[in-house]
Amino acid sequence: MRLIKITLTILFIFILGTQIAFAQGGYEDLLMREVEVENPVYMPVIGIGVGFINYYGELQNDTKNILQGNPSYRINIYQPLGKKHYWKANLNLILGTMSGYERSYDDTSKNLNFIADIFSFGLNLEYNFGQLFKKDRKLRPFFSIGAEYFTITSNNTDIRNSLGAYQYYPDGTIRVSDQLTKRDYNYETPIQKINRFGNESYDQYIYAVVADAGIDFKISNRVSLRIATSLHYTFSDDLDDVSHKNTKGRIGDTKTDMFSMTYTSLNIDLFSDPKTKMIEDLFMDITGDFDYTIIADSDNDGVLDLADNCFDTPSGVEVDSVGCPLDNDRDGVPDFKDKDLFTAFGAIVNEHGEEMSPETILAGLFQNVVAVERTETYMIPIGLGWSKYSQMSNIEIPEKFKKLDRDNDNYISFDELLKAINSFFDMDSDFKPDDIYELNDFFFAQ
Repeated sequence: MRLIKITLTILFIFILGTQIAFAQGGYEDLLMREVEVENPVYMPVIGIGVGFINYYGELQNDTKNILQGNPSYRINIYQPLGKKHYWKANLNLILGTMSGYERSYDDTSKNLNFIADIFSFGLNLEYNFGQLFKKDRKLRPFFSIGAEYFTITSNNTDIRNSLGAYQYYPDGTIRVSDQLTKRDYNYETPIQKINRFGNESYDQYIYAVVADAGIDFKISNRVSLRIATSLHYTFSDDLDDVSHKNTKGRIGDTKTDMFSMTYTSLNIDLFSDPKTKMIEDLFMDITGDFDYTIIADSDNDGVLDLADNCFDTPSGVEVDSVGCPLDNDRDGVPDFKDKDLFTAFGAIVNEHGEEMSPETILAGLFQNVVAVERTETYMIPIGLGWSKYSQMSNIEIPEKFKKLDRDNDNYISFDELLKAINSFFDMDSDFKPDDIYELNDFFFAQ
């Protein structure tokens, strides 16, 4: 518990220190601002995605859930169009697999299956509803329509295993030479090679119309995540080997085959100009409700009051980076008042910066000096100060803090401050966080 209190106390003092550091250095960023780049050059955006393909035709799909299916991969490159980028031209490549099957007990000829690998190249025009949604919206729907050209790289069926060709029986069993067996799902036989249904013109290269819809999730100005589904209406009936062009055996209807792809892709803009940039203004905009104290320089020494440790420097006096008059010999007397600019380091000097002899110092020790009561003193603030007490004179302990002055010397000591902070963290105090901040300000202003 003691370690926790020490840690919290250190953290508390650290937070106060960072506030002061910001006040001292934050003014340097006042002339910096972020602006939107006019007419940035937008280069093509690259997207890489994965998803599932589902087939729709005379045979059944393996699943009716669009979030399941055969694995597929997608690469897309799109180019924003126009100034407002409501439209995009999209080029995409798809490498995937589709499959289907059927199972019938009444008609044993209807026990077909297939698996096909495809490779497609497509172009589409995409609209992102930018006229309806704000530009900086995190979620944005889109819709696109286009065309694609794809080829069937392989199209096989599973009609046999190591024992022989499958024979389907009305009782639902599968046999090879009257021996019960199961499918091995190896898809060992090329459909076009066996041509079991007399189709003399298999479509090896196919065109399709594609509609795509989904949502883009903005991650950053250059990265977005897309979740979408596309429907591919092909101009072929040969994907599943059940075609209207068949001349024997199983003859399909005149409807063409279709498939869908549900995917997620990560779109990355690597080459476009940034949408915003930081610029440094020559002058600060002080219109409206501008707080003029931010740029105040009460002594006109060129150092803003926010970072000025000596804000009453006489006019024309050269100052250092924190606004204090130069003191090259470091004797505590600024050069503009120093009558001896080359005092030896560590020497005791008078108010004029002149080194005092041992006799003068000794004589001063035996002077009859009248003590000064605390109530007759006043504060000389160093710098702007970081509390509302810093420029007050004859400071009196606020009523709510008087109980912390355990020795009744009208002064909050460091030990008394730490006890108050520890009591606060131990929840033994009725002080609120704002009271602790105020107590800290008062302590450093004493």
